[in-house]
Amino acid sequence: MSQLSRQLGYTSTTAEISERLNRLSSLTDHYICVAEIDSVVVGWGHVQGRHSIESAPFAEIGGLVVDEHHRGAGIGKKIMSECEKWARINGFNKIRVRSNGIREDAHQFYIAIEYEEKKWQKVFDKSL
Repeated sequence: MSQLSRQLGYTSTTAEISERLNRLSSLTDHYICVAEIDSVVVGWGHVQGRHSIESAPFAEIGGLVVDEHHRGAGIGKKIMSECEKWARINGFNKIRVRSNGIREDAHQFYIAIEYEEKKWQKVFDKSL
């Protein structure tokens, strides 16, 4: 999973990914699924419940990646379908995905599977 994350520019180590998976697996409002070919992980998806004061609860894709050598084979669509199924089962009537503004191929993928572009935004971080 860490190798796949690197394809998107995230440099988490295998140990860091493992620690995060252990933490997330104990939370009932998170779901992670993987796609395998010949026992090799070629894609993964993460969806979580989001709750806020200003809007009704919804599910949000925390991450989706398919190995660059397997893109276009329907793996991402299947992972998204599983995430959507989890969201429906858990009572969410909306699912959201955010995508880096430079990932045009990803934008086209989401449009192709019937997601609607809603807005552009900037993200601000502060190290603590």
